[in-house]
Amino acid sequence: MSRHRALYLAGALWISLLGVAAAAAPTEEATASPAAATSPAQYRLQIGDVVGVVVLGEAAYSGSFPIRANGSILFSDDMVGNVAIAGLTVEEATRAVSKRIGEFVRDPSVSLTINRFKAMVVGEVRQPGQYDLDSGARLAEAIGRAGGPLDEKRDLARTFVMNVAGLEVSYDLRAFRERGDTSQNPVLSPGDRISVGREVGSLRSEYRVSGAVKKTGYFPIEHERETRVSDAVEACGRWTEEANPRAARLLRKDGTKLTLDLSVLDGDPTSEDNKVLVEGDELYVPRNPVQISVLGGVKKEGQYRVPTGTSLLEAIAIAGGLSENALLRDCVIMRGGPNPTQLPVNLERLTRNGDMSQNPTLLDRDIIMVPVRSTDPKRRGLLDTVTDTFSRYWWLFRVW
Repeated sequence: MSRHRALYLAGALWISLLGVAAAAAPTEEATASPAAATSPAQYRLQIGDVVGVVVLGEAAYSGSFPIRANGSILFSDDMVGNVAIAGLTVEEATRAVSKRIGEFVRDPSVSLTINRFKAMVVGEVRQPGQYDLDSGARLAEAIGRAGGPLDEKRDLARTFVMNVAGLEVSYDLRAFRERGDTSQNPVLSPGDRISVGREVGSLRSEYRVSGAVKKTGYFPIEHERETRVSDAVEACGRWTEEANPRAARLLRKDGTKLTLDLSVLDGDPTSEDNKVLVEGDELYVPRNPVQISVLGGVKKEGQYRVPTGTSLLEAIAIAGGLSENALLRDCVIMRGGPNPTQLPVNLERLTRNGDMSQNPTLLDRDIIMVPVRSTDPKRRGLLDTVTDTFSRYWWLFRVW
């Protein structure tokens, strides 16, 4: 039998044993942890979470949506498309979805809930890690997902749940299993961290890294030397391509919020932004808020997330620069929404004459189209009038 299968069976057996205790337990609801009352307002949605969206009177926009690898949820309605919500609180995500749907529905009534979330289980369990849990999941289920405790008699009575606000409560799952005390098997909330089998006050010092990084989670603070932000950057595998490391935030337990520029740390580890980390710190790396698409006469066509305030020239540089067959005079920026518009741009005046009036600041969901010159003489005239084609089919780009 493989190790993973053995761990799975051990966890399943442990859950079934707890299920027997639950069947004999009183019928009143188990007491929710303090985390359940406070964490949803502070919890930031993560990739892999599943949210439920209800738009009153608009069934086409309602449903259950996983947060995809690009940090967005995707509506089946092509007009709405993607809405980026990873890294946002439920309240912020609700506003983002409302704003997007509001482009097509007048004064939409939107509610958003978390249907599935991740919880971290560490300590004396067979397989520590982060696990997906459905809304309403309880402590025993999370520990079962981690394979169950290493020693039930020793570890079950020493289980701790810490919410995203840093509030920690201890539970005795042995009392739940043996006496059916449901108050010791609380409902979990998004962002809860479960520690099994440790003595009170023995939790190692840790910090958390979240957002647009390759590995989110908790990491230990070294006692032999200072642990700094640069150590956190390496521990999490650095940031992803869509991240905005210049606007990273360091959140401290006392409520202090510091804005850091992580991009300077490689060249200057002595920078003021390389703060010393302390217990309870969270380093959050946001995603760039503006998503654009660059098509046509550039070296790397595609979709890109860029910082707010990015100019046309900067976007073209991000796309690898202009290709040799680009038509500089006929660039067009398609700006979507309920009233799509075209913004003609003369790149020849911008690149050759330095005319900065031809270098507009880009907005979210802009599409930059750089037409190309055909090498086929028979088709050259058609492609040279490519902007006329854009004019005829501008409505297609409302789906962006």
